[in-house]
Amino acid sequence: MKRSLVEYFSERDGYKCGYCKKPNSNYSHGMWAHMMTVHDYQDLIDRGWRRSGQYCYKPILDVVCCPMYTIRCRALEFKTSKSQKKVMKRFNRYLMGLDDISEYRRMSSSNEDMTNTAGREQFVESRRAHQDINIGDVDISFIDQPESINEETPDAMSTQSTTSSSPKPKVKKEQVAGPDPTKAPCKKAKQLRRERMLEKLKKKGIDVSTVANSNKNNEKQIEDFINELPSEVKRKLEIKLVRTKPPSPEWIATSKETHNLYVKYQMAVHGDRPEKCSESQFTEFLVQSPLLEEHSEEAPPCGYGSFHQQYWLDGKLIAVGVIDILPKCVSSVYFMYDPQHMNLTLGTYGALREIAFTRHLHTLCPQLQYYYIGYYIHTCPKMRYKGNFNPSDLLCPETYKWFPLKDCTQKLEVTPYSRFDPDIDSIDENCGTESDINNIPVLYGGEVLPFKVYRRKSAKKNDIEEILEYARLVGTKTVKRMIIFRS
Repeated sequence: MKRSLVEYFSERDGYKCGYCKKPNSNYSHGMWAHMMTVHDYQDLIDRGWRRSGQYCYKPILDVVCCPMYTIRCRALEFKTSKSQKKVMKRFNRYLMGLDDISEYRRMSSSNEDMTNTAGREQFVESRRAHQDINIGDVDISFIDQPESINEETPDAMSTQSTTSSSPKPKVKKEQVAGPDPTKAPCKKAKQLRRERMLEKLKKKGIDVSTVANSNKNNEKQIEDFINELPSEVKRKLEIKLVRTKPPSPEWIATSKETHNLYVKYQMAVHGDRPEKCSESQFTEFLVQSPLLEEHSEEAPPCGYGSFHQQYWLDGKLIAVGVIDILPKCVSSVYFMYDPQHMNLTLGTYGALREIAFTRHLHTLCPQLQYYYIGYYIHTCPKMRYKGNFNPSDLLCPETYKWFPLKDCTQKLEVTPYSRFDPDIDSIDENCGTESDINNIPVLYGGEVLPFKVYRRKSAKKNDIEEILEYARLVGTKTVKRMIIFRS
């Protein structure tokens, strides 16, 4: 039976905030995951944890300068906003060759380069020295028992005729004071077209009331925008899912191209120097993962685990989404794209495609129905774009229950840190307690022991508070399954 194996770090040194850039102002709990089951990681992210490579961290929200709240989108109920529809339509027109994307202003990329800024800062500045463990020598027999900001295209510029040289007529004040109450208000072109269409149907003897109601109920879904492309297009987009842990042949064949894309992205968007974008750093940050591959009856055909979604445009790699497929969700780890295609708004487009992918996986695995997009930071305006993927929920940092984003933001307008659960009597029902720790599995001296046996053998009496903190943070269910390493 597969088990998670982690090292917990009780030290909480401050590091530079990835959002407001204040030094020594961000604090978190951390642990290095040598290996982790997808079920354990699902439980951890539902308690505010998140991974960056093999390093897992949980921000201390009532201490940090920019509180980071776990956010999830209810993918099955997702409704595309007006600006998101424009992104999809514009991208489709680009594929069909009907639009010159260079005509549009360069979009702000602030929502496309911060999917996991907190994790990147954690990974770069808070990497811990962990011990290498030979997993094959570990005896676990005693526990093998059942137990991407609203983007808007620029408005069409109003034009004035320059052919006439006659002076402009003077406009009286009463003419611009407001609409003439004696005249009917002007109608939009869309409304006029709709009325003409309904009038034609009425003349044909069709009950227009049923047509009107059906149109209201048949709002276009995200899949409709994806599938509205004709069979023949000028540019071909192909999205490939490749497993990175363990490395699949598809990943090995494209790893060099992915790293080159990462270098271009980091240098252009984050301003990194080339030496900070080495292949080893890229691999540790976005390829290595503690998640164990899992195939089961309830898993999708691709299985659970860590993947890259590669976006190929006419055979060229233009974007990569780093994702984890878990029992209840698709979790976005990072998104990067070729800066040459910045005007395609690929950050937003990639998030929309990942939501559509989540909805597709739900048809295969009914329990998989959420899209996690990392952390929502209300104090950072550039990060509020994550709230545009509606409907979304935020995780209460005290009871670990989910609440609608619109209710939470009202509280965050008052104070950066907030308890979202309005029930003052509600508590964390999964909080690990002192009664849980005696049977926590501990790897010590090459064998896995219950914590109470480990304490007798090691003669260590000063780590009880650290283990209690660990149990409280990971939860009573998970702490009984995961093995914690003690030197």
